[in-house]
Amino acid sequence: MLRVLGGLQLEGHTFHRPKPLLLLAYLVLEGPKARRHLAELFWPEAQDPLNSLSVALTQLKPLGVVEGGEVLKARVATDLQALRLALKEGRLGEVRRLYRGTFLEGVELPLGEELEEWVWSTRERVALEVYGAFAQQARAFYLLGLPERGKALLEEAHSLPGVRWAVEGGEEGFQPPPPLSKEARKAFFGLYFRPQEAVEALGIPVALLELLQEEDLVGEGGRAIPLEGLPRGDSLDRGALQHLPLEAQEAALLLARRLPLKEALPLYLLARPLWGTEDHERAGKGLLGEVRKLILENPHLGLELLAALPGRPEVLLLRSRILERLGRYWEALEALEGTEMRQRDLQSEVAAVRGSILFRLGQVEAAMKEAELARQGSPWAQGEALNLEGLMALSHGRFAEAAELFARAAVRFLAAGEVARQVDALNNRAVALFEAGRSEAERVFAEALEAAGDTPLLRARVLLNLGVVRERQGRPEEAEALYQEALRLAEEAGVLEALGRAWNNLGALYHRQGQREKAETAYRKALLLAKEGRDWMLTAAVLANLAELRQDPATLQEAIALLEEARYTVLAERYRKRMEAFTQR
Repeated sequence: MLRVLGGLQLEGHTFHRPKPLLLLAYLVLEGPKARRHLAELFWPEAQDPLNSLSVALTQLKPLGVVEGGEVLKARVATDLQALRLALKEGRLGEVRRLYRGTFLEGVELPLGEELEEWVWSTRERVALEVYGAFAQQARAFYLLGLPERGKALLEEAHSLPGVRWAVEGGEEGFQPPPPLSKEARKAFFGLYFRPQEAVEALGIPVALLELLQEEDLVGEGGRAIPLEGLPRGDSLDRGALQHLPLEAQEAALLLARRLPLKEALPLYLLARPLWGTEDHERAGKGLLGEVRKLILENPHLGLELLAALPGRPEVLLLRSRILERLGRYWEALEALEGTEMRQRDLQSEVAAVRGSILFRLGQVEAAMKEAELARQGSPWAQGEALNLEGLMALSHGRFAEAAELFARAAVRFLAAGEVARQVDALNNRAVALFEAGRSEAERVFAEALEAAGDTPLLRARVLLNLGVVRERQGRPEEAEALYQEALRLAEEAGVLEALGRAWNNLGALYHRQGQREKAETAYRKALLLAKEGRDWMLTAAVLANLAELRQDPATLQEAIALLEEARYTVLAERYRKRMEAFTQR
């Protein structure tokens, strides 16, 4: 890739001679050219321009970026070509990334008059193209009655490199148009969300379609132009939760009512303030199903989606499960308080969640009582009870018993369709088998990875445990590679808790290897992630590791204070005993 925006650089190469690179840029952007034309353009005052050209080509030859004889042709792409594609498609985010500066910014060479004119005219043209893309979307926002967004885009465009200078040289400035009628705006949003279904669902007349096309808001095939920051309504992301104009919400709701439920959910979210009784029933059922899938794969998004639903028992239960997964245990416990669970299955599921939380808080006896209640419920609740009993056995060193309980839990989770929890149970079983000295631990780890499939977060969790096993086996290089892969997968999943654990594991590995600087860096990253995710238990664990690394009792004292403030009293007491041992050294 030849970078011509904000400078002149050939990526992946150390070659920096400006004149040959400028020649390459000219060939890429202007197409194949005759040798004599290039020689006279680039070396107009040389005694032998063709010889000067040959020297430049000789310098470029090892790079393999130019070919031809009498007519020369470039064999490399530029960021300007990528920019123009992004401009054409209205992808302003990509435009921001690519437009790092003006065309050939900072390139100062003695150029002939014709070549200098080419550089300056291209620089101006590119700046105007960038401005035009922003202005087109700004104009659309004004037409749609969203002047604040239009104004913000125009101000941003003027702040980009070289744009204000290029625009001020133009004949006339931007004139904000008045907004279209509500019917036209509603028709646009319908076409923006679902061009194939909108005409029929919204009853859009031909006259409105023609008007939108005349205003350059809709192209051929009824497809609306892309607009910066507006959700398309085709995926459950954070964009679907933002507030939109009333006409956009109305269009989204009409479309949602006609579409299959899975396709309709993003549109239902866009139209949340307008839901009627039937919408609450249909959309609520669909969202609960999606959130169940997101508990382990994307818990933060699941938590946001639940905010769109009323606080019914099922919603509070799911909220508690997500908070527990995020390490926010007291919040998870509080989400269950005061809910009336009349259905037996719900009562057992509440017991399963409460038991898991209490166990993590160190309240083991209370947790086991909840597990007994959970055993009487649904397959999922039974799986949670068995998994909890397995964790209890594991903590007491009864590894064979724990492995058996985890195996039974995995079967229950499989029966309940809870694949993510099945992976967790298999993951736990593999650890128990390893602790018991059983060779089949490797097979169960492989089984857990197979069950995890392509889900990044599930794979990351298995790899984190497998990395610990490799460390215990005296294979630190493999352990580090597994932690790094878990880190990559956790980043892909965007889950702070898994990212924090991965960095903490890496820090502990480096710590044990005596690589103090790398350990400190890893621990610091883990600490930032743990605090951002409000995972106070992980935060305390990382602080304790840092205290050990730095030989600093004050840091360990901070971990204890944090646990006490977060009401993790049992864990705080454990860390206090560690503090006593630490200070006695």
